[in-house]
Amino acid sequence: MQRREFLQVSAAALAVGALRHSSPAQTAPAAARKLKVDAYSRHLQWLRTADEVAEAAVEMAYDGVDITVRPYPGHVDPEKVATDLPPFVNTIRKHGLQVVTITCPITDADSPNAERILQTASSLGIQHYWWGTFRYEQGKPEMEQLDALKPRVAKLAALNAKYKMTAMYHTYSGSGTIGSAIWDMLYVLKNFDPAQVGFHYDFGHMTNAGGNGTWAVNLRAAGPYIAGVSVKDSIFELNLPVEQGGPFTGNPSQLAGRGGGGPGGGGPPPAGAMPANPGAAPGAGRGSAGPAEAGGRGGRGRGGPGVSGGRGGGGQANPWRVRQVPLGEGMDDLPQLATILKEIGFEGSLEVQAEYPNGGAENAQDKITLPRAIVLGAMKRDLLALRAAFAPSGLL
Repeated sequence: MQRREFLQVSAAALAVGALRHSSPAQTAPAAARKLKVDAYSRHLQWLRTADEVAEAAVEMAYDGVDITVRPYPGHVDPEKVATDLPPFVNTIRKHGLQVVTITCPITDADSPNAERILQTASSLGIQHYWWGTFRYEQGKPEMEQLDALKPRVAKLAALNAKYKMTAMYHTYSGSGTIGSAIWDMLYVLKNFDPAQVGFHYDFGHMTNAGGNGTWAVNLRAAGPYIAGVSVKDSIFELNLPVEQGGPFTGNPSQLAGRGGGGPGGGGPPPAGAMPANPGAAPGAGRGSAGPAEAGGRGGRGRGGPGVSGGRGGGGQANPWRVRQVPLGEGMDDLPQLATILKEIGFEGSLEVQAEYPNGGAENAQDKITLPRAIVLGAMKRDLLALRAAFAPSGLL
C-alpha cells in the first residue's frame, strides 16, 4: 500500500471511530417542537371582552385562543373585522397568549367578507383559519361533485397565497359530509399546496367516522395536509325505551302501575334490568354530562350520526347516537393520536372543543347556567387530560 492510500484509509477509519464514539446529543435527531394548545373562544362567548376571554384562558392554563370571527354571539363580527379584530387579538396577546387561528364563515373565496377577513388576519400574523364545510348533493355522482370542487378550491388557494394564510377544512362525521372519509377531500386537495389548503382534523368526528382504528390510517394518509387538530370526546349510546330493550335510568316506583305504549311503560323493570347508560366508557357521565343528560345532544347537527338512517333495535330506526363527554372519558385514543402526530411531523394548531353539557358554554351561548368556576373547571380538566395522554410522546 502506498503512503497516500495508507493516509486516506487511516483518515476514513478515524472518522468512523469518531462517529461511533460520539455522544447521543451529537447524533440524536432533533426533538419535535412542543405543541401549544388553544382554547376555542366559541365556548367562551359568555365572556364578551378580550380581557375576560384572555383571563379565563390563562386561568385554565391554555397557551392561546382560537377567536370566533362570526356574527353575534361570535367575538368579532365579520362585518367589522378590520376595526374589531386587531384590538381583540392584541389584548389577548398582552396576556401572554398566542393567537394563530381564527374561526370564520369562509366556504369560498367569494364568501362575504372573505378577503377582508384574510387581509386583516394576515396583517396580525395569524396564519390559519377554519374553512368549510361542503356536503354531498343526493342523487348526483360523488366523484363528479368532488371534481366540481377543485376550481373553487383553486380560487381560495390563490387568495390564501396572496395573504400567506392556510385554510383548514374542518372535518365532520356523517354520510352527507364531504371529508368524513378523509380520502374524498384528500382527492380534491392532493394537487394543491398544503401551505394554502389543508385539514382541520376534528379527532372526535374522525373517531366516530373511522371506527375500529380506521381513523389512524386516514390520518397518516392525510399527514402532509393536516394543518390543525381539534380534540373532543364522545361515546355511542343506545337510545331505546325500556320496552324496546333499552336501559332503565329512572326510579322503579315511577313505572309501577303504568301501561305499555310509551317510553318507560310496561311496569317496573324486571330483576337484573340493564344499568343506566351501559354503553358508556369508564368514568363517562362526569358532572353535568351524566346519565340525566342522555336525552341531550346527539352530536352536531351536520356531524354525528344522530338517530336517523339505517335500522336496528328490533326493527326500530337506528337507535344509536353520539353523546359528547369530557375529554378522556369516551372513545378517543389520545395517546395514539399523539404518536401519529409525532410520526407525521405535525407542528400546526391544536385546540380543545368542549361540547359536552357545560351550562350552555358547549353551545356557544352568551350566557351560562352554571357557576363560572364549574364551566372553566370542566374545560381545564379537558386540558389536563390532553396533557396526560400526550405526555409520553413529548409533544406537550
